[in-house]
Formats: sequence, C-alpha cells, structure tokens
Amino acid sequence: MRFRSYLRRSLRAQTLLNLIAAMRRSSKTRPQLNRGFTLTEVLVATIIGALIVTGLLTVMVELLTSDAREAARSETQREMQLALDYISTDLREAVYVYDGDCMAGVASESSVAKLVEANCAGLFPGFVGVPQNSMPVLAFWKLDDLPEEVKKTCAGLDDINEEGAPPCVSGRAYTLVVYYLTRNNDDPTWSGKARIQRFTLPRFNAQGLEVTGYLDPGGVFESWPLVNGTPEGGTKNLSGLVTLVDFVDDRPMSDIEELNEETTASVDCPDLYAKTPSDATLEQFGFAGVRNFYACIRIPNTLIEQDLGESEKATSFNQKVILFLRGNAEGKPGIQSANEGFMPAIQTQVLNRGVANKVPKSQ
Repeated sequence: MRFRSYLRRSLRAQTLLNLIAAMRRSSKTRPQLNRGFTLTEVLVATIIGALIVTGLLTVMVELLTSDAREAARSETQREMQLALDYISTDLREAVYVYDGDCMAGVASESSVAKLVEANCAGLFPGFVGVPQNSMPVLAFWKLDDLPEEVKKTCAGLDDINEEGAPPCVSGRAYTLVVYYLTRNNDDPTWSGKARIQRFTLPRFNAQGLEVTGYLDPGGVFESWPLVNGTPEGGTKNLSGLVTLVDFVDDRPMSDIEELNEETTASVDCPDLYAKTPSDATLEQFGFAGVRNFYACIRIPNTLIEQDLGESEKATSFNQKVILFLRGNAEGKPGIQSANEGFMPAIQTQVLNRGVANKVPKSQ
C-alpha cells in the first residue's frame, strides 16, 4: 500500500514537472508582445493634444476678454451717469447759466446770438483761466451758504448792512462754477482719453477771507466781470480745480465710426436754445467738432422778446438746460481701441431754480 501511494505521488510530481517544462518551451518559441508606444505615435498624440488644448485656451481667453470688455463698458457708462447726475444737481441750484456765445463773447449767425454777444463780455480766456489741453463747457452762477467763519464775522457786526459787509441777512453768496473738458494726452495719472474738471470761484474761502479775483455780479451776470466797461474781477488761478470723472470721449464727431456708418453725425439744439460750448470756442481751444460733452441752453426770456417779440415769450418759468455726455472705455481692461470703447451718449434735462431776469406772472 505504501508503494502504491508513493507511486501515485511520483506520477503526479512528474506530470507537474512536465507541464512546467512545456510552458517554458512555449514561452521561448512565442514572440514577445510590444509593451509601449513608438516615437511617431507619441509625437502624433502630443500634437493632437496641443491643438485641443490651444483651442480650448483660445475660447477661454476670448470669453474672459469679452467679459472684461463688457464689464469695462458697463462701468464706464455707470460713471458717466453718475457724473451727469452730479452736474444736474449742481445746475438745479444755478441762478444763471451762460450759453456758448455768451461764454465766448463771439456770436454765431443767429440774431438771438448777436443779442447775446451784445450783452455778454465773454468769460474765456479773457477773465477766467483755462487749464492746458482743456476747453470750457459749462459756466453758471449759483448761491452757496456762507462759510462758518463768515457767519461768525456776521454775528460780531454792529451793522450788517454797512458797505462791504458780507451778505449776512441772506447767509448766501454767489459762486461761479465752471466745467472743463480736458484731454489726458498720455498723462500717466489718467487712463482715459479725457476727463471733466470742475472749478469754483466763491466769494469767501473756508477761512472766511475774500477770494482774489472775485467780483459780486450783483444780478448782472452777462457782463461780469465788467463794471462800466472796465474789468474789475476774474482770475487765472485755477488751483481749486478738481476732477469729476475720467474716461470721457474726446474725438471729433467725424472720427467716431459708429456715428457715421449711415449718415454724417450732427448735433442740433431745439429752437430758442443755444449750444455750449459754441463752435468758436471749440476751434479756439483745439477741440473742433468735439461734441461728447455739451449742453443746450434756453435763451433768457428778455433776449427772446427783444429778438422775436412778445408772442415768442418763453412759457417756462425756469431756465432749462439739456445736457449730453459720452464716455469711452479705452484704457480699461479688455478695451484695445477707441472704437471698442465707444459709448452711446446719455442726456438729461434740468430746470434751474434761479430768479434772475424773471418777472412774476401778472394777476
């Protein structure tokens, strides 16, 4: 029995050894399988992958650029609206707004404009300074509260009506306000094409001292700062100049492609309104054809009656101003040119609260 058992184990071992030997012989005669890629296959796969990645990156960059461009345009338009709202609020307090011919002292062809010239001395640049690379766009008078130091002076006066005393009773004094359009001309401080600057000429400074160059208009605004034909006021010192907003378009209307695709761009004001600045002012300061920040000013009633008669007397009690402003986002992320940064003009209408040259309605 032991012999048989031994024999069986020996046969099984021999069979296993024969199977292993057969597998070894088979592995030696069978060809080896390819375990990798050839260089050509690697290069082709790399090129295909690079093309796919490049396409995806291009699409992603274009989407990001487009998003930045739209964000810049939206931001610029919002800034223009805020600036227009600020100017509108300023104008609502105006007692007298100069039209373009009155600002320049040079009349256009209309007969009303010639009447304006006859009554106006012209502010710029004879009596009020103009910053470099700038032109005056808006000029008006408004009433501002007296500084606290002046109010203290009023409290100490025995006779507040004596000659030369501050207007203590009213507690307010006239202030000349001027808005300029200034080209940036690659000034590193500013990124846009142009900016709007604001200048004020008050009667008193914050310390309560009289401001040099100030002359109280006394209700006669058109001929300021002349007294009997002689200038007694005005200033070229614009140290109080502040910037209101950047990224304003400074291109002539003829250079704005979007406005000239179908017809020639033109700027017109309604009847009995005058543009400011005037064409003469634009040419004088090197801004010919630039109408991206301008206004239409209702001619004062007295001049309309002189020119057109009582039948054309203005029905509006307040002097109306129509403001226009166009921004340009060139210089912001995603905007490569002025054409990409083009903005449609926004506008608003303002009725001021002044009482100059107004006559109460008859009962």
